[in-house]
Amino acid sequence: MKFSEQVDAPIEANLRRRVAGGFILATLMTVLLGFLSWRSAQLAADDADWVAHTYTVMDAIELMSRHVAAAESSARTFSMTGQDSWLTQYETASSTVAQDEDALRSLTADNPNQQRRLDVLEAQVRSALKLAETIVAKRSQLHAAPGASEVLQIERLMNVVLVAGQEMRAEEVQLLSRRTQKTKAGRRFTGFVIVVGIFVGAGLLALARLAINHELDVSAQGREELKISNASLEQRVEQRTTALQSEITERRQAEDAANESLATSEAALKDLADQKFALDQHAIVAVTDVQGTITYVNDKFCAISQYSEDELIGQNHRILNSGHHPKEFFQQMYHIIANGGVWHGEIQNRTKDGSIYWVDTTIVPFIGADGKPQQYVAIRADVTERKLAEKEIQELNDDLELRVAERTAQLETANKELEAFSYSVSHDLRAPLRHIGGFSKLLVEEFGSSLDPNAKHYVERIQSGTQKMGVLVDELLNLARVGRHALSLQPTRLNSIVAEVIAILQPDSQGRQIEWAIADLPAVECDPVLVKQVFQNLLSNALKFTRPRADADGSARTGTPAPTLHAVIEVSHKEEVGQSVFMVRDNGVGFSMKYVDKLFGVFQRLHSAEEFEGTGIGLVTVQRIVQKHGGRVWAEAVPGKGATFYFTLGVEKQVESKSSGATAGGQS
Repeated sequence: MKFSEQVDAPIEANLRRRVAGGFILATLMTVLLGFLSWRSAQLAADDADWVAHTYTVMDAIELMSRHVAAAESSARTFSMTGQDSWLTQYETASSTVAQDEDALRSLTADNPNQQRRLDVLEAQVRSALKLAETIVAKRSQLHAAPGASEVLQIERLMNVVLVAGQEMRAEEVQLLSRRTQKTKAGRRFTGFVIVVGIFVGAGLLALARLAINHELDVSAQGREELKISNASLEQRVEQRTTALQSEITERRQAEDAANESLATSEAALKDLADQKFALDQHAIVAVTDVQGTITYVNDKFCAISQYSEDELIGQNHRILNSGHHPKEFFQQMYHIIANGGVWHGEIQNRTKDGSIYWVDTTIVPFIGADGKPQQYVAIRADVTERKLAEKEIQELNDDLELRVAERTAQLETANKELEAFSYSVSHDLRAPLRHIGGFSKLLVEEFGSSLDPNAKHYVERIQSGTQKMGVLVDELLNLARVGRHALSLQPTRLNSIVAEVIAILQPDSQGRQIEWAIADLPAVECDPVLVKQVFQNLLSNALKFTRPRADADGSARTGTPAPTLHAVIEVSHKEEVGQSVFMVRDNGVGFSMKYVDKLFGVFQRLHSAEEFEGTGIGLVTVQRIVQKHGGRVWAEAVPGKGATFYFTLGVEKQVESKSSGATAGGQS
């Protein structure tokens, strides 16, 4: 025994030193790996918080954009219709915009770039809201709809607001991308640390095993002189030690796997509980078995049905049937869900006290291992107010359509009576006008030499007035004929009509330098007689109002503004929303757009008779013909630079390819 103790003493001391060193090293590595894991988890949590913050900012931007858009659209709709419900929506939406801006500024306090963009966005939003407030006040005080310029301006402001919002959102999307990548990198690093920890732990165990095996080998060599029984015992101890080490390793691995599985299960359960809570806060939820027996309801289901949970559990869903839907409605629904499909629709139900409510319903079957539904989950949303509003809107629409039809019939009758009256009056005026003109002419011819200058002047004024009155009567008769004229639609080449009109107007252009720019016009289906009248009136006006331009010899007419350029009259067209828009443009005197509302009124003239002759009926005739074709006519002008008249001929049919290019006239 003394020899054995002498041999074992140095071996045991050396073994203790190695074991102690290995234990210290393992402890340090464990502490280091634990610290790295803790630090990685903390960074991942911080990154996740920043990602959530980015989503919150994006939601705030979207919310403010929706409120601004809602304020703009409700203001514009109110200004068009005058309905108080739209005014209420506008006031509600505009009152929340300032709160949205404060919330967004608070959320982006850490981002100077977003703060600067928000400053710009706030100014743009204030401009849009100010313009919306202007058109609302205009509608409320003056009962006037906004002009086209105001509509275009508010649309431009809204586009600027939307672009600014999109820029802020793009900035947040970039931040989200960077933060998401950072989060992913943190997760990869955490995974790397865990993997490294596993391999380091396994390596330490392997090294410990090698060290122990080495020392046991040395001990075995020193114990060669011991008895066979001691060698056998040491061998058994070595085997047992190895088995224990393997068992410990396996147990640790099993514990780690169990802990990881438990953590995953707990996280999944928490997510499921959070989702259920969120669903219960918003939706009306019920669960039934395949026979339709209720097995679960949430609080919102009880509140809307007025039944308690105890009264509903175990009952069939038919307890809520209102009798509104036919039997085939429910048969189709159960056929879909019984075959594993998802059904969605709107159902009218009855509460415990007999009142009716509507729910937007989605029924999802839960499929079992045998491939058949085991239970059904019904998720509902209360849409009773919407259904009532739809019913009320439908009733209002029906009433409005009836009143519009009655009013249209009244207007058509009034127009026919007015046209008949105009025709009768104009026709009856012809004979007196001929008498006045004839007798005044005879008076000049017979007694002209004996009349004093004042009398001659009076007779000349009588003749001039008679001629103007005759022109006015002709125009009125023409307008009346347009009203009574039945449309005779046929394929028509517009270039041929324009060339014919230019030829008719050739006497009016004698001695003038006029450039006719006639573009390729499509062949359309229209009434050629009436459309010819449209082009004749518009081109005649263009000739008349370009007279102040230079004549063929380069001189200006007496009593007109100083010449600038020769007259240019253009006829062309463009496509807008699949419809041809025809244009007659000139570089004449033009007019101020503030008088554009008077342009198509009967007897309305924007220039004095001393400047330009006319009756104020030509453009009325143009408008009547265009409207007869189901189109519209409008004008744009700049004083001193000319005017452009646009018109459409309804949803015309293009009967053949465009006619070959032509330039009617030239310089005449």
